[in-house]
Amino acid sequence: MTPQPQQHCEQHLIIDVDRKYRESKRRGGAFPNLAAMKYSSLQKSKGNITGFDIKHPDKVFITCVFTKNRLEAIKECCDTFDIPRYFGGSGLTTDWDLIPEIEFQRPDYDLYPSTYSLGFTTRGCIRDCGFCIVREKEGKFRRHQHIEEFHDFRFKSCKLLDNNILADKEWFFENTNWAIDNKVNLNITQGMDIRLVTPEIADQLKKIKFVDQQIRFAWDDPYIIRRVEEGIQILKDAGINTRRNVSFYILAGYNGDKTAYQRCKILRDLRCNSFVMMYSETQELKNLARWANRRQLYWSMNFDDYKKVKANG
Repeated sequence: MTPQPQQHCEQHLIIDVDRKYRESKRRGGAFPNLAAMKYSSLQKSKGNITGFDIKHPDKVFITCVFTKNRLEAIKECCDTFDIPRYFGGSGLTTDWDLIPEIEFQRPDYDLYPSTYSLGFTTRGCIRDCGFCIVREKEGKFRRHQHIEEFHDFRFKSCKLLDNNILADKEWFFENTNWAIDNKVNLNITQGMDIRLVTPEIADQLKKIKFVDQQIRFAWDDPYIIRRVEEGIQILKDAGINTRRNVSFYILAGYNGDKTAYQRCKILRDLRCNSFVMMYSETQELKNLARWANRRQLYWSMNFDDYKKVKANG
């Protein structure tokens, strides 16, 4: 019998530009890049080798999420010009999508390595907010994957990256019921839409085991005060301790908006936590974030008192 030639084992260098930037600036460990993990999984399934420190790669995969690192990503593309390379991510372009063969791979959780599962159950969003690139990048809201398709039972928790996880109530219940039944703790990273909360959803939120016991919402539109108040009351009626377990992301300074403090005050009066996210940086917003984002300060004194204490040293 004629021996069959051995298939060449390719070496694929993965360049996560955001990871490199954070490490070079000593900003701690990098948040895992899901696209890189899926690409690595596909290549390993083909018998290839992947990693961040491959010296003589056959191919290069470059990914960048944050636009602030775009120049570094472009430099990496230029430096690897003579090697077959794939590149993309919202830091470079919103037009680039993973091909289905990569997109629906179970992530390679040994690449970073990871201590939790990671993925999207839905993509896109029902909203079209001016400050957000989700609709431009991902399109309209749709179901994407079930948790069991990307969860690894080596881990006790799963981080969900959905942009608007409550927009499909039936799919939300199907996935969170699976997590509850399988004793998987959840971390829903993006602020949920308080306008979509119903008594049934509130009851479900109380049943879910959250990684840090935090149920997070977003209050970006300053003109939905009544909807926020109604949603918080539904959470309270379900028996959720809003002071201990509910936080709202507050987008501050978008289009010159100056209502961030008023929103924080309303939430504080309603016994909910605030977390200020600065779209534009002013000294007033920096002070507001320092106060609101530290719970001990937030609950022990109002913002005016905090500014007086800060001014007096």
